Amino acid sequence: MRALSRLIQGRILLLTICAAGIGGTFQFGYNLSIINAPTSHIQEFTNETWQARTGEPLSDHLVLLVWSIIVSLYPLGGLFGALLAGPLAITLGRSTSKYCCIGN
Repeated sequence: MRALSRLIQGRILLLTICAAGIGGTFQFGYNLSIINAPTSHIQEFTNETWQARTGEPLSDHLVLLVWSIIVSLYPLGGLFGALLAGPLAITLGRSTSKYCCIGN
């Protein structure tokens, strides 16, 4: 019986490792395809906005720095959204919270 228990635990551990590996790979691929696809457009927008506000364009390394910050904060926003969605849905109800955040 003890050998069977260890075999089951080993399989569960293997499945957990595989799930974590696939999950991490999925996030990496998602970042590559979704976030990095519009890189040039977002960098141009950032530079144009900065120039409209200050009258001078950003240097290339500062545009890259701002872009790096945006990409780094994207998963953090998803985390906060996921953490707040449950309590918001419980407090306001599903349909009310859906329209509360969209602004309709």
